[in-house]
Amino acid sequence: MTDWASGYVADLDYVPGFYAEQMPAHLDLVCLIQGVHAPRRAGERFTYCELGCGLGETALTLAACHPEAEVHAFDFNPAHIAYASETARRAGLGNVHFAERSFGELAALPEGALPPFDYITLHGIWTWIAREHQLEVVDILSRFLRPGGVVAVTYNAQPGWSRQMPLQRLLHDYAATREGRSDARVFEALGFADAVRKAGSLALEGEFVEVNMAKRERGLTYLAHEYLNGSWKPVYHADLAADMARAKLSYVGSATVLENFPPIFLSEEQRALVAAAPATMREMVKDHFNPRIFRRDVFVRGARALAPLAKAQMMDDTRLTLAAPKAQHQPKLTLSSGEIGFKSPFYAFMAEALTEGDASLAELRARPDAPPAPSGEELLAVGLETRNAVTVHRQPTQSGLDRVRAVNLALVRNAIEQGRSTVTLAALAIESGVQFALIPMLVYEALATGTPAEAEPLAQRCLDLLHARGESLRRDGEVMTDPDEVRAGMQNSVAILLSNHLPVWRRVGAI
Repeated sequence: MTDWASGYVADLDYVPGFYAEQMPAHLDLVCLIQGVHAPRRAGERFTYCELGCGLGETALTLAACHPEAEVHAFDFNPAHIAYASETARRAGLGNVHFAERSFGELAALPEGALPPFDYITLHGIWTWIAREHQLEVVDILSRFLRPGGVVAVTYNAQPGWSRQMPLQRLLHDYAATREGRSDARVFEALGFADAVRKAGSLALEGEFVEVNMAKRERGLTYLAHEYLNGSWKPVYHADLAADMARAKLSYVGSATVLENFPPIFLSEEQRALVAAAPATMREMVKDHFNPRIFRRDVFVRGARALAPLAKAQMMDDTRLTLAAPKAQHQPKLTLSSGEIGFKSPFYAFMAEALTEGDASLAELRARPDAPPAPSGEELLAVGLETRNAVTVHRQPTQSGLDRVRAVNLALVRNAIEQGRSTVTLAALAIESGVQFALIPMLVYEALATGTPAEAEPLAQRCLDLLHARGESLRRDGEVMTDPDEVRAGMQNSVAILLSNHLPVWRRVGAI
C-alpha cells in the first residue's frame, strides 16, 4: 500500500471488468419494473459519471453504445486512468473523459466544473473505503446528480458477510505482517488461513476458505483488493439508504432484477414478516432469508411514480432477443436460499418464438399459440437473470456498428496482449456488453480485421494469435502437439462458433 491510498490497495491495478448493472439501459429497466420514471427517454442525450472506474471497461463500453452520451469516469489510481485513456484513444472514442481524481478532490470542485449527471454509479468501492471518503461520495451525489437522476451502488452486504468476516480479518492482519506486494502477501495469508482451518478452527467457514483457495490458483489481484483494504467493512442496506438520504436519494429497487419479486424467492410466511416489518427494515429482513454477500442497489433523487397505463404500455413495448445460442425452455436459478425453477409453459414458448427474431412482450402475448403468460415484470426479470433473453433498445446502423467494432477491437487487443482469457465486448442493439472466452475473442479479432468468415482461414489466424501469446491449443487440459490435430481442433471450434455464436453476436450488435 502507499501513503496516498489511505489504506486502499493501490500497488496492484484492479482486475479488468464490465458491470452490466451499471449500464443506463439496465438502470432504466429497473426503474420501469418498479414503476418509477427513468432519467431519460430512449435515444435522448444524457450525462453519466462512474466513481472509481478502475480500468474503465464499463465506461468504454457505455460510450461505445451511446454516442449521444457524455461519459465521465474517475479513479484516484493514475495507472488505471492511463490505461483507460489510452484504450479510449486507440478506440477513437471522443465522448468518454477519464480523469485522475480522489473523492475529496471531486467533492471540492467548484460549481460548474462538472455537468449535472443523469446517472452516477459506484461498483464495489463503498465498502472498501474509509468513512470520510464515503461522506465525500455523498457530497458528490448531492452536488452533481440532477433531480430525477439515478445512483447505482454495489457493495458488500450484511448479514450475508457475517459468517465470512473472521476470514477477512485473519487475512488482513496476517498479510500486514508480511513483506512485498499485495498479491504476494494475500497468497501467504490464504495459505496461513487454510492451515488454521485444517487445524480445526471453529470460526472459519471451511467451504468459504476452500473457494478462496481455488481463486488463489486462478489469480490474486481480486483477492488482494477484496481482503486487504484497510477500511473493509460490509454494511446493511438500511445504513447505506440512510447515507443516500443525505443526498435526497430514495431506494427504488435491486439491479439484480429478480430480487424485486419476493414471491419468487420468499415463502408466504417470510413475505408476511417482511410486510409486517417497519419500512426501513424490510430489505434487511429479506436479506435474512436470502443472505446475499453482494447487493446492487438503485436509488433515485426525486422518484416519481409512473402512471399505471404508461407503465403497462412501456412494458408491452419492451423488445427481447435471445441472449445465447440455445435458450432454456425451463429456466432455473440457484440462489443462496436454494434452486428456483420457472415452470410456466410461456418460457418454452417465448424461447422458441425468439429463435425467429426479436419481439416485444405485446407481440409475444398476442400470438395465437401463446399460452397464459406471467406478468411482464416477471418475464423480464427471469429472462435477464437466467440469461435466457435480453432487452433490445435500438436497431444498429452501419456507422454505429463501425464505432462498436473499433472499441471492441481495442478491448480484444488489450486482452490478447495481457494474456487474459476473457473479455467483455460492447453490443449496440442491447446497449450492454457480452462476455467472450479466449477462442471466441480470437475469432472476433480475426473477423474484425477482415479475415473471411470461413473455418479454415479463421482457424489459422486464431492459431497465429494464440502462438503470439506463447500459448498452445489444449484438449481436456492437455497441450495438443500434433500439427494436424491442432489445425483440425481449431477448425472444429471455429466452425461451431460460426454456426452457433456469430448469429448471437450479430443479433445483439457486437459485430
